[in-house]
Amino acid sequence: MHLTDYFRSTPFRIVGVYTLLFVMSAAILFSVVYWSVTREMTRELKAVIEEDTRPLVTAYSEGRPDRLIEAVRERAKAARPGDTLLLLQTVDGIVLGGNVVRFRPFTGWQELPLQTNGKERQTKLSDDDDTALVLGAQLGRVFLLVGRSLRRIHETQDLLIRSVAWALAVTILLALGGGAVFSRGALRRIEAVNAAFREITEGNLSRRVPARGTRDELDQLAININQMLDQVEVLLSNLQQVTNDIAHDLRTPLGRLRQGLEATRLKEASLAEYREAIDHAIEQSDSILDTFAALLRIAQIESRVRRGQFMTVDLSEVSNTVIEAFDAVIEDAGQSLVIDIAPAIQIHGDKDLLTQMLANLVANATHHCPAGTEIKILLTGGPEATLVVADTGPGIPDNERDAVLRRFYRLEKSRTTSGSGLGLAMIKAIADLHDARLTLSDNGPGLSVTVRFPALTAR
Repeated sequence: MHLTDYFRSTPFRIVGVYTLLFVMSAAILFSVVYWSVTREMTRELKAVIEEDTRPLVTAYSEGRPDRLIEAVRERAKAARPGDTLLLLQTVDGIVLGGNVVRFRPFTGWQELPLQTNGKERQTKLSDDDDTALVLGAQLGRVFLLVGRSLRRIHETQDLLIRSVAWALAVTILLALGGGAVFSRGALRRIEAVNAAFREITEGNLSRRVPARGTRDELDQLAININQMLDQVEVLLSNLQQVTNDIAHDLRTPLGRLRQGLEATRLKEASLAEYREAIDHAIEQSDSILDTFAALLRIAQIESRVRRGQFMTVDLSEVSNTVIEAFDAVIEDAGQSLVIDIAPAIQIHGDKDLLTQMLANLVANATHHCPAGTEIKILLTGGPEATLVVADTGPGIPDNERDAVLRRFYRLEKSRTTSGSGLGLAMIKAIADLHDARLTLSDNGPGLSVTVRFPALTAR
Protein backbone atom coordinates (compact mmCIF):
# COMPACT_ATOMS: atom_id res chain seq x y z
CA MET A 1 0.00 0.00 0.00
CA HIS A 2 1.49 3.35 -1.08
CA LEU A 3 1.91 6.34 1.19
CA THR A 4 -0.46 8.37 -0.99
CA ASP A 5 -3.19 5.86 -0.16
CA TYR A 6 -3.03 6.95 3.47
CA PHE A 7 -3.38 10.63 2.60
CA ARG A 8 -6.29 9.90 0.24
CA SER A 9 -8.07 7.68 2.75
CA THR A 10 -11.27 8.87 4.40
CA PRO A 11 -10.00 8.38 7.99
CA PHE A 12 -6.93 10.53 7.27
CA ARG A 13 -9.08 13.22 5.66
CA ILE A 14 -11.39 13.22 8.66
CA VAL A 15 -8.41 13.61 10.98
CA GLY A 16 -7.09 16.41 8.75
CA VAL A 17 -10.40 18.28 8.80
CA TYR A 18 -10.70 17.98 12.58
CA THR A 19 -7.08 19.08 12.97
CA LEU A 20 -7.77 22.17 10.85
CA LEU A 21 -10.87 22.93 12.89
CA PHE A 22 -8.87 22.50 16.10
CA VAL A 23 -6.12 24.82 14.85
CA MET A 24 -8.67 27.46 13.87
CA SER A 25 -10.43 27.14 17.22
CA ALA A 26 -7.10 27.31 19.06
CA ALA A 27 -6.10 30.40 17.05
CA ILE A 28 -9.36 32.15 17.96
CA LEU A 29 -8.98 31.13 21.61
CA PHE A 30 -5.36 32.29 21.65
CA SER A 31 -6.34 35.67 20.15
CA VAL A 32 -8.92 36.16 22.87
CA VAL A 33 -6.46 35.10 25.61
CA TYR A 34 -3.66 37.23 24.10
CA TRP A 35 -5.89 40.30 23.94
CA SER A 36 -7.32 39.72 27.44
CA VAL A 37 -3.91 39.19 29.06
CA THR A 38 -2.41 42.22 27.32
CA ARG A 39 -5.36 44.38 28.27
CA GLU A 40 -5.30 43.26 31.90
CA MET A 41 -1.53 43.69 32.27
CA THR A 42 -1.71 47.13 30.63
CA ARG A 43 -4.51 48.14 32.99
CA GLU A 44 -2.50 46.99 35.99
CA LEU A 45 0.60 48.81 34.68
CA LYS A 46 -1.40 52.02 34.25
CA ALA A 47 -2.64 51.65 37.83
CA VAL A 48 0.96 51.32 39.05
CA ILE A 49 2.07 54.40 37.06
CA GLU A 50 -0.88 56.40 38.39
CA GLU A 51 0.02 55.26 41.89
CA ASP A 52 3.62 56.45 41.30
CA THR A 53 2.39 59.78 39.91
CA ARG A 54 -0.17 60.59 42.59
CA PRO A 55 2.22 61.59 45.48
CA LEU A 56 4.33 63.69 43.10
CA VAL A 57 1.30 65.63 41.90
CA THR A 58 0.20 66.00 45.54
CA ALA A 59 3.58 67.48 46.47
CA TYR A 60 3.26 70.03 43.67
CA SER A 61 -0.32 70.94 44.61
CA GLU A 62 0.80 71.61 48.19
CA GLY A 63 3.14 74.33 46.91
CA ARG A 64 6.34 72.42 47.69
CA PRO A 65 8.32 72.38 44.40
CA ASP A 66 11.50 71.61 46.29
CA ARG A 67 9.85 68.56 47.79
CA LEU A 68 8.68 67.49 44.30
CA ILE A 69 12.18 67.82 42.91
CA GLU A 70 13.64 65.89 45.82
CA ALA A 71 11.08 63.13 45.50
CA VAL A 72 11.73 62.73 41.75
CA ARG A 73 15.49 62.57 42.31
CA GLU A 74 15.22 60.03 45.13
CA ARG A 75 12.91 57.78 43.16
CA ALA A 76 15.12 58.05 40.08
CA LYS A 77 18.13 56.91 42.08
CA ALA A 78 16.21 53.99 43.61
CA ALA A 79 14.60 52.91 40.34
CA ARG A 80 15.98 49.97 38.40
CA PRO A 81 17.46 51.13 35.10
CA GLY A 82 15.19 50.54 32.16
CA ASP A 83 12.20 49.74 34.41
CA THR A 84 10.84 52.89 36.05
CA LEU A 85 11.13 56.16 34.12
CA LEU A 86 11.02 59.58 35.79
CA LEU A 87 11.54 63.05 34.39
CA LEU A 88 10.90 66.52 35.81
CA GLN A 89 11.79 69.44 33.59
CA THR A 90 10.79 73.01 33.00
CA VAL A 91 8.85 74.08 29.97
CA ASP A 92 12.13 75.51 28.67
CA GLY A 93 13.73 72.06 28.68
CA ILE A 94 15.81 72.39 31.84
CA VAL A 95 15.94 68.96 33.56
CA LEU A 96 15.26 69.27 37.28
CA GLY A 97 15.47 65.55 38.10
CA GLY A 98 14.85 62.04 36.81
CA ASN A 99 16.64 59.23 35.03
CA VAL A 100 15.99 60.26 31.43
CA VAL A 101 17.07 63.25 29.40
CA ARG A 102 14.75 66.09 28.46
CA PHE A 103 11.67 65.30 26.47
CA ARG A 104 9.08 67.21 24.55
CA PRO A 105 6.20 67.91 26.98
CA PHE A 106 2.79 66.23 26.44
CA THR A 107 -0.25 65.34 28.49
CA GLY A 108 -1.80 61.89 28.89
CA TRP A 109 -0.70 58.36 28.01
CA GLN A 110 1.79 57.40 25.37
CA GLU A 111 3.72 54.31 24.42
CA LEU A 112 7.21 55.37 23.48
CA PRO A 113 10.37 53.57 22.42
CA LEU A 114 13.06 53.48 25.06
CA GLN A 115 15.63 53.82 22.25
CA THR A 116 14.67 56.41 19.64
CA ASN A 117 16.24 57.33 16.37
CA GLY A 118 18.88 59.97 16.80
CA LYS A 119 17.67 61.75 13.69
CA GLU A 120 14.32 62.34 15.33
CA ARG A 121 13.73 65.37 17.46
CA GLN A 122 12.93 63.16 20.43
CA THR A 123 15.75 62.34 22.82
CA LYS A 124 16.36 58.77 23.98
CA LEU A 125 14.65 57.79 27.21
CA SER A 126 16.91 54.84 28.00
CA ASP A 127 19.71 52.72 26.62
CA ASP A 128 17.39 49.66 26.24
CA ASP A 129 15.82 48.79 22.90
CA ASP A 130 12.32 48.45 24.29
CA THR A 131 9.15 50.46 24.75
CA ALA A 132 7.61 52.06 27.77
CA LEU A 133 4.17 53.21 28.79
CA VAL A 134 4.46 56.76 30.11
CA LEU A 135 2.10 59.32 31.62
CA GLY A 136 2.81 62.99 31.01
CA ALA A 137 1.43 65.78 33.23
CA GLN A 138 1.81 69.56 32.86
CA LEU A 139 2.18 71.06 36.35
CA GLY A 140 2.28 74.80 35.88
CA ARG A 141 5.75 75.66 34.55
CA VAL A 142 7.12 72.14 34.94
CA PHE A 143 6.55 68.91 33.01
CA LEU A 144 6.34 65.59 34.86
CA LEU A 145 6.80 62.24 33.11
CA VAL A 146 6.31 58.93 34.92
CA GLY A 147 6.48 55.60 33.10
CA ARG A 148 7.19 51.89 33.28
CA SER A 149 8.83 49.56 30.82
CA LEU A 150 6.58 47.27 28.77
CA ARG A 151 9.23 44.58 28.87
CA ARG A 152 7.22 42.23 31.11
CA ILE A 153 4.14 42.57 28.96
CA HIS A 154 6.19 41.89 25.85
CA GLU A 155 7.88 38.92 27.52
CA THR A 156 4.48 37.52 28.50
CA GLN A 157 3.23 38.05 24.96
CA ASP A 158 6.28 36.31 23.53
CA LEU A 159 5.84 33.44 26.00
CA LEU A 160 2.20 33.07 24.97
CA ILE A 161 3.10 33.07 21.29
CA ARG A 162 5.91 30.53 21.73
CA SER A 163 3.79 28.29 23.94
CA VAL A 164 0.87 28.29 21.53
CA ALA A 165 3.17 27.84 18.54
CA TRP A 166 4.85 24.81 20.12
CA ALA A 167 1.50 23.41 21.27
CA LEU A 168 0.01 23.78 17.81
CA ALA A 169 3.10 22.30 16.17
CA VAL A 170 3.06 19.28 18.48
CA THR A 171 -0.71 18.93 18.08
CA ILE A 172 -0.49 19.02 14.29
CA LEU A 173 2.34 16.50 14.25
CA LEU A 174 0.48 14.20 16.64
CA ALA A 175 -2.73 14.60 14.65
CA LEU A 176 -0.99 13.83 11.37
CA GLY A 177 0.86 10.90 12.92
CA GLY A 178 -2.29 9.63 14.59
CA GLY A 179 -4.18 10.11 11.35
CA ALA A 180 -1.59 8.08 9.49
CA VAL A 181 -1.71 5.29 12.11
CA PHE A 182 -5.50 5.36 12.25
CA SER A 183 -5.72 5.37 8.45
CA ARG A 184 -3.29 2.50 8.24
CA GLY A 185 -5.34 0.39 10.64
CA ALA A 186 -8.62 1.26 8.92
CA LEU A 187 -7.16 0.63 5.46
CA ARG A 188 -5.81 -2.73 6.60
CA ARG A 189 -9.25 -3.77 7.78
CA ILE A 190 -10.87 -2.49 4.57
CA GLU A 191 -8.23 -4.28 2.54
CA ALA A 192 -9.06 -7.46 4.46
CA VAL A 193 -12.71 -6.97 3.47
CA ASN A 194 -11.70 -6.43 -0.16
CA ALA A 195 -9.49 -9.52 -0.09
CA ALA A 196 -12.41 -11.56 1.27
CA PHE A 197 -14.67 -10.21 -1.45
CA ARG A 198 -12.11 -11.09 -4.12
CA GLU A 199 -11.94 -14.67 -2.86
CA ILE A 200 -15.72 -14.90 -2.73
CA THR A 201 -15.94 -13.52 -6.28
CA GLU A 202 -13.48 -16.18 -7.39
CA GLY A 203 -15.79 -18.88 -6.01
CA ASN A 204 -14.70 -19.44 -2.40
CA LEU A 205 -18.14 -19.04 -0.81
CA SER A 206 -16.88 -20.23 2.58
CA ARG A 207 -14.63 -17.15 2.94
CA ARG A 208 -15.75 -14.63 5.57
CA VAL A 209 -14.80 -11.09 6.47
CA PRO A 210 -12.53 -11.07 9.56
CA ALA A 211 -13.78 -9.32 12.69
CA ARG A 212 -11.56 -8.18 15.56
CA GLY A 213 -14.16 -8.39 18.31
CA THR A 214 -13.91 -4.65 19.07
CA ARG A 215 -17.65 -4.18 18.40
CA ASP A 216 -16.99 -0.97 16.50
CA GLU A 217 -18.61 0.08 13.21
CA LEU A 218 -16.27 -1.98 11.05
CA ASP A 219 -16.80 -5.03 13.23
CA GLN A 220 -20.56 -4.60 13.00
CA LEU A 221 -20.24 -4.21 9.24
CA ALA A 222 -18.17 -7.41 9.06
CA ILE A 223 -20.76 -9.29 11.15
CA ASN A 224 -23.61 -8.11 8.90
CA ILE A 225 -21.66 -9.00 5.76
CA ASN A 226 -20.87 -12.45 7.14
CA GLN A 227 -24.51 -13.02 7.98
CA MET A 228 -25.43 -12.02 4.45
CA LEU A 229 -22.76 -14.35 3.07
CA ASP A 230 -24.06 -17.18 5.26
CA GLN A 231 -27.52 -16.66 3.81
CA VAL A 232 -26.14 -16.47 0.26
CA GLU A 233 -24.14 -19.66 0.81
CA VAL A 234 -27.23 -21.42 2.16
CA LEU A 235 -29.32 -20.26 -0.79
CA LEU A 236 -26.69 -21.32 -3.32
CA SER A 237 -26.23 -24.63 -1.53
CA ASN A 238 -29.98 -25.16 -1.60
CA LEU A 239 -30.05 -24.25 -5.28
CA GLN A 240 -27.31 -26.75 -5.99
CA GLN A 241 -29.08 -29.35 -3.89
CA VAL A 242 -32.35 -28.71 -5.71
CA THR A 243 -30.58 -29.03 -9.04
CA ASN A 244 -29.03 -32.32 -8.00
CA ASP A 245 -32.31 -33.57 -6.57
CA ILE A 246 -34.18 -32.70 -9.73
CA ALA A 247 -31.51 -34.38 -11.85
CA HIS A 248 -31.66 -37.58 -9.81
CA ASP A 249 -35.19 -37.84 -8.44
CA LEU A 250 -37.22 -36.46 -11.33
CA ARG A 251 -35.27 -38.34 -13.94
CA THR A 252 -36.99 -41.60 -12.92
CA PRO A 253 -40.62 -40.45 -13.28
CA LEU A 254 -39.80 -38.62 -16.50
CA GLY A 255 -38.12 -41.75 -17.80
CA ARG A 256 -41.13 -43.87 -16.88
CA LEU A 257 -43.43 -41.37 -18.57
CA ARG A 258 -41.39 -41.50 -21.77
CA GLN A 259 -41.15 -45.30 -21.73
CA GLY A 260 -44.90 -45.67 -21.27
CA LEU A 261 -45.66 -43.31 -24.14
CA GLU A 262 -43.10 -44.99 -26.37
CA ALA A 263 -44.40 -48.48 -25.56
CA THR A 264 -47.94 -47.38 -26.38
CA ARG A 265 -46.82 -45.89 -29.67
CA LEU A 266 -44.93 -49.02 -30.77
CA LYS A 267 -47.61 -51.62 -30.05
CA GLU A 268 -50.93 -52.27 -31.69
CA ALA A 269 -53.47 -50.83 -29.27
CA SER A 270 -57.14 -50.09 -29.20
CA LEU A 271 -58.65 -46.68 -28.69
CA ALA A 272 -59.43 -47.55 -25.08
CA GLU A 273 -55.79 -48.55 -24.45
CA TYR A 274 -54.56 -45.30 -25.99
CA ARG A 275 -56.92 -43.36 -23.75
CA GLU A 276 -55.71 -45.30 -20.72
CA ALA A 277 -52.07 -44.58 -21.67
CA ILE A 278 -52.83 -40.88 -22.13
CA ASP A 279 -54.66 -40.69 -18.81
CA HIS A 280 -51.72 -42.38 -17.09
CA ALA A 281 -49.31 -39.93 -18.76
CA ILE A 282 -51.43 -36.99 -17.65
CA GLU A 283 -51.45 -38.33 -14.10
CA GLN A 284 -47.68 -38.70 -14.09
CA SER A 285 -47.29 -35.21 -15.61
CA ASP A 286 -49.52 -33.72 -12.91
CA SER A 287 -47.41 -35.44 -10.27
CA ILE A 288 -44.23 -33.99 -11.79
CA LEU A 289 -45.83 -30.52 -12.04
CA ASP A 290 -46.92 -30.76 -8.39
CA THR A 291 -43.34 -31.62 -7.47
CA PHE A 292 -42.02 -28.60 -9.35
CA ALA A 293 -44.66 -26.39 -7.71
CA ALA A 294 -43.59 -27.68 -4.30
CA LEU A 295 -39.94 -27.01 -5.13
CA LEU A 296 -40.73 -23.47 -6.25
CA ARG A 297 -42.75 -22.89 -3.08
CA ILE A 298 -39.90 -24.15 -0.90
CA ALA A 299 -37.47 -21.90 -2.79
CA GLN A 300 -39.79 -18.94 -2.29
CA ILE A 301 -40.04 -19.66 1.43
CA GLU A 302 -36.28 -20.04 1.81
CA SER A 303 -35.72 -16.69 0.08
CA ARG A 304 -37.42 -15.13 3.18
CA VAL A 305 -39.21 -12.52 1.05
CA ARG A 306 -42.48 -13.37 2.79
CA ARG A 307 -41.18 -12.10 6.13
CA GLY A 308 -42.25 -8.66 4.95
CA GLN A 309 -45.87 -9.89 5.15
CA PHE A 310 -45.59 -11.20 8.72
CA MET A 311 -48.24 -10.17 11.23
CA THR A 312 -49.58 -11.34 14.56
CA VAL A 313 -51.13 -14.79 14.07
CA ASP A 314 -53.33 -16.69 16.51
CA LEU A 315 -51.67 -20.12 16.39
CA SER A 316 -54.48 -21.60 18.50
CA GLU A 317 -57.02 -20.59 15.85
CA VAL A 318 -54.82 -22.02 13.07
CA SER A 319 -54.50 -25.32 14.98
CA ASN A 320 -58.24 -25.62 15.53
CA THR A 321 -58.90 -24.91 11.84
CA VAL A 322 -56.51 -27.66 10.70
CA ILE A 323 -57.89 -30.13 13.29
CA GLU A 324 -61.42 -29.46 12.07
CA ALA A 325 -60.32 -30.10 8.46
CA PHE A 326 -58.59 -33.42 9.28
CA ASP A 327 -60.98 -34.75 11.88
CA ALA A 328 -63.05 -36.71 9.37
CA VAL A 329 -59.96 -37.92 7.47
CA ILE A 330 -58.40 -39.34 10.64
CA GLU A 331 -61.64 -41.01 11.61
CA ASP A 332 -62.01 -42.59 8.14
CA ALA A 333 -58.46 -43.96 8.41
CA GLY A 334 -59.35 -45.73 11.63
CA GLN A 335 -57.05 -43.54 13.69
CA SER A 336 -57.77 -41.60 16.87
CA LEU A 337 -57.06 -37.95 17.58
CA VAL A 338 -56.00 -36.40 20.90
CA ILE A 339 -55.85 -32.61 21.09
CA ASP A 340 -54.74 -30.16 23.75
CA ILE A 341 -54.70 -26.63 22.34
CA ALA A 342 -54.01 -23.74 24.73
CA PRO A 343 -56.15 -20.70 23.87
CA ALA A 344 -54.92 -17.39 22.39
CA ILE A 345 -51.31 -18.38 21.66
CA GLN A 346 -49.98 -15.69 19.35
CA ILE A 347 -46.82 -15.56 17.27
CA HIS A 348 -45.40 -13.32 14.56
CA GLY A 349 -45.68 -15.04 11.21
CA ASP A 350 -47.52 -15.92 7.99
CA LYS A 351 -50.93 -17.50 8.65
CA ASP A 352 -51.14 -19.36 5.33
CA LEU A 353 -47.69 -20.93 5.71
CA LEU A 354 -48.36 -21.90 9.34
CA THR A 355 -51.60 -23.54 8.25
CA GLN A 356 -49.75 -25.44 5.53
CA MET A 357 -47.03 -26.54 7.96
CA LEU A 358 -49.47 -27.97 10.48
CA ALA A 359 -51.54 -29.55 7.70
CA ASN A 360 -48.41 -31.25 6.31
CA LEU A 361 -47.53 -32.59 9.74
CA VAL A 362 -50.99 -34.03 10.31
CA ALA A 363 -51.16 -35.37 6.72
CA ASN A 364 -47.79 -37.13 7.14
CA ALA A 365 -48.97 -38.78 10.37
CA THR A 366 -52.24 -39.87 8.75
CA HIS A 367 -50.62 -41.07 5.52
CA HIS A 368 -47.74 -43.07 6.98
CA CYS A 369 -49.43 -44.58 10.03
CA PRO A 370 -51.73 -47.63 10.04
CA ALA A 371 -55.22 -47.89 11.45
CA GLY A 372 -55.37 -47.80 15.22
CA THR A 373 -52.65 -45.15 15.47
CA GLU A 374 -53.15 -42.37 18.00
CA ILE A 375 -52.28 -38.88 16.74
CA LYS A 376 -51.72 -36.10 19.27
CA ILE A 377 -51.75 -32.38 18.52
CA LEU A 378 -50.54 -30.22 21.41
CA LEU A 379 -50.05 -26.44 21.64
CA THR A 380 -48.69 -24.70 24.73
CA GLY A 381 -47.50 -21.18 25.53
CA GLY A 382 -44.89 -19.85 27.93
CA PRO A 383 -41.53 -18.35 27.07
CA GLU A 384 -42.06 -19.77 23.58
CA ALA A 385 -45.01 -21.25 21.74
CA THR A 386 -44.58 -25.02 21.37
CA LEU A 387 -46.48 -27.05 18.79
CA VAL A 388 -46.23 -30.87 18.95
CA VAL A 389 -47.62 -33.41 16.48
CA ALA A 390 -46.96 -36.95 17.72
CA ASP A 391 -48.15 -40.39 16.62
CA THR A 392 -47.79 -44.02 17.71
CA GLY A 393 -46.95 -45.23 14.20
CA PRO A 394 -43.76 -46.81 12.85
CA GLY A 395 -41.67 -43.69 13.45
CA ILE A 396 -38.35 -42.73 11.84
CA PRO A 397 -34.98 -44.29 12.76
CA ASP A 398 -32.58 -42.02 14.67
CA ASN A 399 -29.95 -42.06 11.92
CA GLU A 400 -32.45 -40.85 9.31
CA ARG A 401 -34.20 -38.03 11.17
CA ASP A 402 -31.92 -35.35 9.76
CA ALA A 403 -31.98 -36.85 6.28
CA VAL A 404 -35.78 -36.83 5.98
CA LEU A 405 -35.73 -33.03 6.19
CA ARG A 406 -33.90 -32.90 2.86
CA ARG A 407 -35.74 -32.63 -0.44
CA PHE A 408 -36.81 -35.88 -2.13
CA TYR A 409 -35.46 -38.04 0.69
CA ARG A 410 -37.79 -40.94 1.42
CA LEU A 411 -37.47 -43.83 3.80
CA GLU A 412 -37.04 -47.21 2.19
CA LYS A 413 -40.38 -48.43 3.55
CA SER A 414 -42.12 -45.37 2.06
CA ARG A 415 -40.89 -45.74 -1.50
CA THR A 416 -43.83 -47.95 -2.42
CA THR A 417 -46.33 -45.27 -1.33
CA SER A 418 -47.24 -42.11 -3.17
CA GLY A 419 -45.40 -38.92 -2.43
CA SER A 420 -42.47 -36.81 -3.55
CA GLY A 421 -40.44 -36.59 -0.35
CA LEU A 422 -40.95 -32.81 -0.07
CA GLY A 423 -43.42 -32.66 2.84
CA LEU A 424 -40.91 -32.47 5.70
CA ALA A 425 -38.61 -30.25 3.60
CA MET A 426 -41.50 -27.81 3.24
CA ILE A 427 -42.14 -27.99 6.99
CA LYS A 428 -38.49 -27.24 7.77
CA ALA A 429 -38.44 -24.29 5.35
CA ILE A 430 -41.52 -22.78 7.00
CA ALA A 431 -40.06 -23.33 10.48
CA ASP A 432 -36.77 -21.69 9.49
CA LEU A 433 -38.64 -18.74 7.98
CA HIS A 434 -40.32 -18.19 11.37
CA ASP A 435 -37.02 -18.61 13.29
CA ALA A 436 -38.56 -21.68 14.92
CA ARG A 437 -36.70 -24.79 16.09
CA LEU A 438 -37.87 -28.03 14.46
CA THR A 439 -37.09 -31.25 16.35
CA LEU A 440 -37.84 -34.85 15.42
CA SER A 441 -37.75 -37.27 18.36
CA ASP A 442 -38.88 -40.74 19.42
CA ASN A 443 -42.44 -40.90 20.75
CA GLY A 444 -41.94 -44.49 22.04
CA PRO A 445 -43.38 -45.79 19.79
CA GLY A 446 -43.82 -43.50 16.85
CA LEU A 447 -42.57 -40.05 15.92
CA SER A 448 -42.89 -36.74 17.74
CA VAL A 449 -42.37 -33.51 15.77
CA THR A 450 -41.87 -30.39 17.93
CA VAL A 451 -41.81 -26.82 16.62
CA ARG A 452 -40.86 -24.05 19.06
CA PHE A 453 -41.71 -20.48 18.03
CA PRO A 454 -40.70 -17.19 19.63
CA ALA A 455 -44.02 -16.32 21.30
CA LEU A 456 -45.89 -13.10 21.76
CA THR A 457 -47.78 -12.33 24.95
CA ALA A 458 -51.15 -14.08 25.10
CA ARG A 459 -54.21 -11.86 24.72
